[in-house]
Amino acid sequence: MTKGTITHFNARRGTGFVRHHQTDAGIPFSVRNAQDREFAHGDTVEFAVRGGMAGIAAHNVRRVRATT
Repeated sequence: MTKGTITHFNARRGTGFVRHHQTDAGIPFSVRNAQDREFAHGDTVEFAVRGGMAGIAAHNVRRVRATT
Protein backbone atom coordinates (compact mmCIF):
# COMPACT_ATOMS: atom_id res chain seq x y z
CA MET A 1 0.00 0.00 0.00
CA THR A 2 1.10 3.53 -0.81
CA LYS A 3 0.65 6.47 1.57
CA GLY A 4 -0.67 9.86 0.56
CA THR A 5 -2.72 12.90 1.56
CA ILE A 6 -6.20 13.93 0.44
CA THR A 7 -5.84 17.22 -1.47
CA HIS A 8 -9.46 17.56 -2.57
CA PHE A 9 -12.72 15.71 -1.86
CA ASN A 10 -16.20 16.50 -3.16
CA ALA A 11 -18.66 14.66 -0.89
CA ARG A 12 -21.61 15.30 -3.20
CA ARG A 13 -19.89 13.64 -6.15
CA GLY A 14 -17.95 11.10 -4.07
CA THR A 15 -14.70 11.87 -5.88
CA GLY A 16 -11.41 13.46 -4.99
CA PHE A 17 -7.66 13.54 -5.40
CA VAL A 18 -4.90 12.07 -3.29
CA ARG A 19 -1.29 13.29 -3.41
CA HIS A 20 1.37 10.61 -3.29
CA HIS A 21 3.92 11.38 -0.54
CA GLN A 22 6.88 10.95 -2.91
CA THR A 23 5.56 13.13 -5.76
CA ASP A 24 3.31 16.12 -6.25
CA ALA A 25 1.06 14.23 -8.65
CA GLY A 26 -2.65 14.23 -7.85
CA ILE A 27 -4.22 10.80 -8.32
CA PRO A 28 -8.00 10.68 -8.74
CA PHE A 29 -10.19 8.36 -6.66
CA SER A 30 -13.85 7.57 -6.15
CA VAL A 31 -15.63 6.34 -3.02
CA ARG A 32 -16.84 3.42 -5.16
CA ASN A 33 -13.22 2.22 -5.05
CA ALA A 34 -12.56 3.18 -1.41
CA GLN A 35 -12.91 1.44 1.93
CA ASP A 36 -14.07 4.64 3.66
CA ARG A 37 -16.89 6.92 2.44
CA GLU A 38 -15.99 10.27 4.02
CA PHE A 39 -12.71 12.11 3.60
CA ALA A 40 -11.45 15.61 4.39
CA HIS A 41 -8.65 17.76 3.02
CA GLY A 42 -5.42 16.74 4.75
CA ASP A 43 -6.44 13.20 5.76
CA THR A 44 -3.57 10.71 5.55
CA VAL A 45 -4.59 7.64 3.57
CA GLU A 46 -3.24 4.36 2.20
CA PHE A 47 -4.15 3.26 -1.30
CA ALA A 48 -3.22 1.09 -4.27
CA VAL A 49 -2.65 2.54 -7.74
CA ARG A 50 -4.23 0.86 -10.74
CA GLY A 51 -4.17 1.76 -14.41
CA GLY A 52 -7.12 1.64 -16.74
CA MET A 53 -8.57 3.03 -19.94
CA ALA A 54 -8.76 6.56 -18.47
CA GLY A 55 -5.32 6.45 -16.80
CA ILE A 56 -4.24 5.72 -13.26
CA ALA A 57 -6.54 5.90 -10.25
CA ALA A 58 -6.30 5.20 -6.51
CA HIS A 59 -8.18 2.12 -5.31
CA ASN A 60 -8.90 0.73 -1.84
CA VAL A 61 -8.39 4.18 -0.31
CA ARG A 62 -8.36 3.83 3.46
CA ARG A 63 -7.95 6.61 6.03
CA VAL A 64 -4.94 6.15 8.29
CA ARG A 65 -5.20 9.44 10.19
CA ALA A 66 -7.92 12.06 10.05
CA THR A 67 -7.17 15.77 10.16
CA THR A 68 -7.93 17.45 13.44
